[in-house]
Amino acid sequence: DERHYNTVIVDHAGFFMGHRDAHTELLEGIPPSIDRNYWIFYEDSSTIEKTENVQLALLVSRTDRWVIDIVCPKTLNVSETATIIIDRIEEAQRVYNDIPQPMEVRIADMNIHAWISDRRVLCVSFTNGALKPTIDSIASIIVDQNHDSIVPQRRMVNVIFRILESNPKLSPSILSRIMNEDMLFTVFHTPYEDRIPSIVERTASRHPIAKEILGPLLRGYTTLIEALEDKYSSRYEEIFNLIDFVNRRKLLG
Repeated sequence: DERHYNTVIVDHAGFFMGHRDAHTELLEGIPPSIDRNYWIFYEDSSTIEKTENVQLALLVSRTDRWVIDIVCPKTLNVSETATIIIDRIEEAQRVYNDIPQPMEVRIADMNIHAWISDRRVLCVSFTNGALKPTIDSIASIIVDQNHDSIVPQRRMVNVIFRILESNPKLSPSILSRIMNEDMLFTVFHTPYEDRIPSIVERTASRHPIAKEILGPLLRGYTTLIEALEDKYSSRYEEIFNLIDFVNRRKLLG
């Protein structure tokens, strides 16, 4: 229940030469420092425990001190891992004028690649090299995003990593669309509710996926983000083509 302070003497080489002073301070009444704590951002979408290509993926805010555990084993201490990574980055920035992107950090048994901006850090530990070139090409879009609110950042990043598993060569243009697609979270309402069955049937002749998801979408039973979080993550291109068709035909009024 007390903190110990020691003043020591060292020589010019940093070798210990002896004690000069020591005292204690009671911890009672001293609030614990939260400067180094990172809070884990929870949301409806669940953490991916592991994928074929990624062992760990964290998105860390350097300014707001939150961390999103996108891909993360249950045994990992997420907050402590984020703290160590940021400490290593800040140490490197003090030592070097420029640090590489990504910066490589070794923590425990993991080799972590960190893509860094002033606000955020994307940290990824790969199980193989399949996804590194793709994430290297899209990481800046994730870490440079300037939205004031992180909601619904977690769900979007989660979906991106699910899609990457089905397509390791995801193009930056698709990622940009996911990050900026306003309709992802929209609950659709159509003025043509009585015509939904015929709309679905006609649309499915051009876009087969419409037969599976367009009805629930137009009735407001589900959203695009929910479809992508579920079994349709590998069919993201079909979903976006379907939405473009819906917009062109003004099916939402």
